[in-house]
Amino acid sequence: MFKLKKKSHVAIELNDYILRVLVKKGEQLAQWETHDILLAQGIVQDSVIVDEVALFKLIKDNVALFGGKKQLVRTFVPDTSVLLKTFEHPQDVEGSKLKPYVQMELGRTVHLPFHEPLIDVYDPIEGDGQATLFAAPSEEVMKLVNLLLDAPLTPEAIDIRALCNLRLLEQMEKLQNNKTYMITNWLINELTVCIYSNGHVDFLRFQTIDTDLTKWHGVADSQNEVMFSYTGEEDDYRMLLIDQVMELDRIMNFFRFSLHKGEKMIDEVVVMGDNPWLSTISELIAESLPVVISTVNDKVIQQHYPNMKAKYAALIGLALKEVHA
Repeated sequence: MFKLKKKSHVAIELNDYILRVLVKKGEQLAQWETHDILLAQGIVQDSVIVDEVALFKLIKDNVALFGGKKQLVRTFVPDTSVLLKTFEHPQDVEGSKLKPYVQMELGRTVHLPFHEPLIDVYDPIEGDGQATLFAAPSEEVMKLVNLLLDAPLTPEAIDIRALCNLRLLEQMEKLQNNKTYMITNWLINELTVCIYSNGHVDFLRFQTIDTDLTKWHGVADSQNEVMFSYTGEEDDYRMLLIDQVMELDRIMNFFRFSLHKGEKMIDEVVVMGDNPWLSTISELIAESLPVVISTVNDKVIQQHYPNMKAKYAALIGLALKEVHA
């Protein structure tokens, strides 16, 4: 008998300096491939696609890396634009019906500051009458979707990076139900902070790390991996990171005392992302904040995904997303 070929797909991550690709050709980890495609300055700025022609050419020239024409593609909503909102719903509305429910209630009981928003619903505890809505404006996402369609590729799913990180951490059994986590995702010029406890995302914030990307030099090797190094004064970038760590301290205090009247606090800070200074960031947090720190570095990832590196963590979470036809 003929066996149906399992669908492959590709997960992509686009930021100001790189296009990262994870090709999942099958369920076996040996069938997963990763590629880095260096972006020229100015194609993407502050998570906004500025030069659509250049990005389209880059994608089209690398379609073979993606797995060929018509390949199924997953990607992220830019972190800059994601809004989090907790909402109540009738308890008889099942989890699978929550997204249509929210779409029906937009402009009535659910209000958002976007025209024609993209939305997703996260409902970890079905039947409790509460869920979390994630929303973002559609313009930037549709830019990328249209470029992919023209390549030609087949957009399959769009997800939120913070949820992909949570999916991966849960799969690796790094999250406990009785703890509150601050999950920090560090890029070279961006930081996203997510507070998570007992199945709920309680807080989500995006922050810019104001570094000059012209001082970051990316070099590609024969394995399609790009390594970045900082050519400026290291103390300058260290000070930017210290500023972000101080902001984490303020967020922790706000969460503990303003939101929870001192009754709930951050138990652990998770440090992850593609920032080449990830170990330094963990050291700075350890020096400044009285909290347990866990770093999702290459060693941690390779305990579960031997051929992967920490910078692909969010992409692994995106590849793990269940998508139903």
